Amino acid sequence: MSLNNFFSIASLLLTITCLLLSGILLVFGKSRLHKIWLLFNIAVGSWAMGAFIISRLTDPNQALLAWKIVEISVVYIAVFFLHVTILVCNLNARKLLVFAYLQGVFFAIISLTSNSFFPEVSLVFDSFYYPKAGPLFILFFIIWMFLVTYSQIKLFLTYLKSSWSQKNQLLYFIVATLVGFTGGATNFFPHFGLKLYPVGNLTIILYCLIVTYAILKHRLLDISIVITRTWIFVVTYTLVLGFPFLLAFGWREHLIQRFQENWWLAPLVSSTVLATIGPFIYLFIQQKAEARLFREQRKYQSTLRQASSGMSRIKDLRRLMSMIVHLVNRTVRLEHTCIYLFDRPSENYLLGATRSRRLGFKTEKKVDKDSPLIEYLLKHRDPVVHEEIYQQAKDYNDRKLESVHKEMERINASVVIPSMVENKLLSLIVLGSKFTNKSFSDDDLNVFSILANQAALAIENAQFYEDMRQTHEQLFKAEKMATIGTMADGLSHQINNRLHALGFIAGDVLDSIRMKKKEGPLPPEIKDLVIDIEHGLNRIQENVTQGGEIVQGILKYTRKGEEGFAHVDLDQLLDAVIEMTQFKIKPGDMVVLRHFNGSVPKIKGNFTQLQEVFFNLIDNAYDAMMQRKEEFKEPGFKPTIKISVPHTDNDHLNILLEDNGIGIKDDDKKKIFTPFFTTKLSSKKGTGLGLYVIQKLIEENHHGRVSYESKYRQGTRVMVQLETWASSK
Repeated sequence: MSLNNFFSIASLLLTITCLLLSGILLVFGKSRLHKIWLLFNIAVGSWAMGAFIISRLTDPNQALLAWKIVEISVVYIAVFFLHVTILVCNLNARKLLVFAYLQGVFFAIISLTSNSFFPEVSLVFDSFYYPKAGPLFILFFIIWMFLVTYSQIKLFLTYLKSSWSQKNQLLYFIVATLVGFTGGATNFFPHFGLKLYPVGNLTIILYCLIVTYAILKHRLLDISIVITRTWIFVVTYTLVLGFPFLLAFGWREHLIQRFQENWWLAPLVSSTVLATIGPFIYLFIQQKAEARLFREQRKYQSTLRQASSGMSRIKDLRRLMSMIVHLVNRTVRLEHTCIYLFDRPSENYLLGATRSRRLGFKTEKKVDKDSPLIEYLLKHRDPVVHEEIYQQAKDYNDRKLESVHKEMERINASVVIPSMVENKLLSLIVLGSKFTNKSFSDDDLNVFSILANQAALAIENAQFYEDMRQTHEQLFKAEKMATIGTMADGLSHQINNRLHALGFIAGDVLDSIRMKKKEGPLPPEIKDLVIDIEHGLNRIQENVTQGGEIVQGILKYTRKGEEGFAHVDLDQLLDAVIEMTQFKIKPGDMVVLRHFNGSVPKIKGNFTQLQEVFFNLIDNAYDAMMQRKEEFKEPGFKPTIKISVPHTDNDHLNILLEDNGIGIKDDDKKKIFTPFFTTKLSSKKGTGLGLYVIQKLIEENHHGRVSYESKYRQGTRVMVQLETWASSK
């Protein structure tokens, strides 16, 4: 192969490469950085195309004109490279950039119009015409080298102080730039009369490929992997392609002597054999090399895969989360690992478990359900890498991505992995940086995703197990209440007997005292004592009466109400309910306002069952109001229930209960009448059966209707519609 052919082929390959990369950047590039790098590739490709054309020219005048036109691309290669560096490193160098573009315009004009840039061309290496440097070209060359050197230094300085992910990207830039510009600089030698062949054009191809990859793909392989693969490829295909060329051109005479007119069979057969086995050699060497480079990574990936398969056997939720963070943190050697678990009462993601190698590590306790990070995870369902989000936010000037980036910084996350079942985000697995400062590869994130999916199933299983345990406890409580109700008759009889006995004894003693008084005046020293005894006995009788009423109230409440339907007066019903609430609610803790007059129609219903309905409604309202009072600490807040009777007709009585409690969240409204579902903060405060029982008693037993309206942090309105006696006439 002649030197002319080498220069032509290298220029042609570079032209094709830059055209392909320009097309890729045009389709996939969206940011300002992508657009400037597109212009860089166009500039390099234009120079390469011109060099290829010039290498075929035989007229020196045509070659000189062509070089003057082509050199405009060289002028802007350094300008676009500086612009790319400023964007990548986020530098404040506006004045320098303006100077670079202005000098580019100046030297582009000079190249076309003045012979002081390229005064003449000469035949170099007996192959092609090359221009000699004029005085202004020397000035241009000094500025050109300054811009390239400045950019390279800034890339290196930014690399030293950047985070791990950006460091990896900048390492691509630095290594590729050194390779590309070192090779490209060989094109300047002939300008100054140095008889050094411009052999570096092939390295420019590698440069453009590597940097385009670094710009377009955020999650990068380790630079050592790229270099290893590149060298394996170069060595393998140098052998595959070089050996047949060596036979064809270097040993041609020897082959002709040996095989005569069939000499061409040797390079043909060798090229066919090597082309066939070349890919297998390349893959074999690559697998061996990467097995050594990825040894540690593949070891922990295998451990995580094995661990993920056994998670579902753990039933205890806390133990499961602790096991996950401990396993991931220790195996992958991370700075810290955390799990945020979805909390149904608050509907936020609360810190469930954390593991850190740093003493005194602290992180946020909560991630809001409406945070940009949660929204992003629900939309994309893939792991989120902090540095990728930061780079994308910067490239596209996207405020939403910037918010996601800030949220990840708030919870100290290098990577966040969603743990999902169908469309439900059950938990977030938050990973800190690796102690080795290496990046998270695609293989890493795939393994983490598998782990997160298995964790989601295990968490759901553990939550189901916990829910079932709580359900059994609630059913057991309900059964105990039913047993107490059954025992109430016997207990009330025994208690009433004792109360009646106390009442009779107190009455007999009072009668004896009255009779003694009638017999005559008592001595002064006894008179005061008798008065105290009378007062005490009267109080005993009063308490006996009140105790009997309380026992009767409990008995009525616990009975099923087999006595059937009767005329129920709303005022009397509410009096009985308020009396029952006094066992739980202290006087003055809650204000009950009745906004209706005495002409309200009588209800057709079972007094005991309706007493249970309204007791549950008022009890729920009280808990909601106390929750608001405790959580928000609002000055002057007074728990208040208003009971009114709007829209009354002859057939139905509408009873409206309005409270100023904490209200019901939108997501809970569909589940409010579900058995065992409760919005109360503690399971000790509610079993989740109250509203379910209310609905059954009103709709099935009384053929009425229960409806409600609620706004979170404002209160709840419950409407109970019941039949009146007029409707049955």
